[in-house]
Amino acid sequence: MKKVCFALKKFVLFALTVTMIFALAACDNANSNPGQEEDNQKQVTELTKITVSEPVRSELWGPVYLAKTLGYFEAEGLDVEFVTVQGDMPTAPVLSGNSQFGLYGPEMILKFKQQGQDVKLLLTVSDRYPYSFVTTKDITSIEQLKSQVVNGADSGSSPRAFVRSIVNSAGLNPDTDVTYVNINGAASIAALESGDIKGTYVSPTARAIALQSGYNLLVDIYDPKVHKQLLGSESYEMYIVFATEKYISENPEVAQGFSNAVYKALLWADSHSADEIVEAMKPLFTNSETLPTAIKEIKENDIWSVTGQFSDEGFAAINRVATASGLINSDVDRADVIAEDFMNNSHKNIK
Repeated sequence: MKKVCFALKKFVLFALTVTMIFALAACDNANSNPGQEEDNQKQVTELTKITVSEPVRSELWGPVYLAKTLGYFEAEGLDVEFVTVQGDMPTAPVLSGNSQFGLYGPEMILKFKQQGQDVKLLLTVSDRYPYSFVTTKDITSIEQLKSQVVNGADSGSSPRAFVRSIVNSAGLNPDTDVTYVNINGAASIAALESGDIKGTYVSPTARAIALQSGYNLLVDIYDPKVHKQLLGSESYEMYIVFATEKYISENPEVAQGFSNAVYKALLWADSHSADEIVEAMKPLFTNSETLPTAIKEIKENDIWSVTGQFSDEGFAAINRVATASGLINSDVDRADVIAEDFMNNSHKNIK
């Protein structure tokens, strides 16, 4: 009888052990099934794919890139991809619907708006105009540029509008008194050295290189007095994000998420050092040796915006530059071209 009881206990213990093993295996299988986990716990959210067209990968749009590398876009449910538009304006992909957002200067957006195109300014990542103007060592005044070749970027770009306003401020005809060429980045410094050009606009990076090389800084936009004198304003929201009114009206949650992410990045950039910003931006600037120099210049001169919003003074200056450049023939009303509600909402919801 004792043997029977002992055998029965062993059988019960064995049965319980087998049952526990199968139960544990079933739990493991359930946890290792991605579909089951998504259904039961709803932890996996499908991101909305967004394409952003850019004319060039520039540090001056840094807060938009930081929104990507810091995970702010993803936190807003967006999977953002940047596409550099070679040899064309980034407005074309946005207007055609191939891109949802674009990076550009505001002057051309005003031009398209006045022409009846479906465009809207969504936000700005800069508060001040970032370009200065340098010349070869033998040119000591803007008046001496008459009949000379200068680097003025693309015909419809913000740098071209800037160079034209400088030429015009010296009493020269910006259409006939100088010849414009389009040379990108640090290559403009090499063109100064060779004598192919006599003057060029310079970004923060190129500015530092030009000064180190001893070229003449005829227009130092970092000087508040010069900024005010040349542009008629202490602010100028140049590095902007735009979209079509149709897209943002049909996808307000995406536009709001995009604005939220960039606003978070603006706040992060304002409260972190240049070195920290460089490290955060490196994934999207893997081949840029000048990134530390550019970010240092941007931070030290308060070029990036903290609010993401357009000031009345700055927007009036944008209208003036666009008019002086021949891009528009009359002022564009800010209510017609700026979709202000999204960034306003970001300020209300994000502290």
